Amino acid sequence: MMQKIYSYEKRYSKRVSFGLLVWMVAFAVITAAMGVSYAALKNDQVSERTEINKLNREIAVCHVNANQYRAKTDALTNRWAIREKLARDGSALRDIRHSQIEIARSSREETGIRSTAAR
Repeated sequence: MMQKIYSYEKRYSKRVSFGLLVWMVAFAVITAAMGVSYAALKNDQVSERTEINKLNREIAVCHVNANQYRAKTDALTNRWAIREKLARDGSALRDIRHSQIEIARSSREETGIRSTAAR
């Protein structure tokens, strides 16, 4: 039996040199390290993508809330709605005609002083 083992070692030792064996081990270690680093980077990429999607959803919710707020303020500041509410509440406030509106002029315009922006 010893003779078979010896002949087996002798037979394959000529085909696989020590340098080739070292290179194969080094290749296996490098390939394993690349696989681990790829998995780690892919995990980071997936977590970043999840974070970006979460932020995009929050931004969309903020846009919807802003649009709803604008619609609500537009409804509250609509002059026709205000007139109806005043009439319904029996307020003493009434409409004014355009002829009753006076444009106030600033003291600079009255004295003829121009601002630096107009120059």
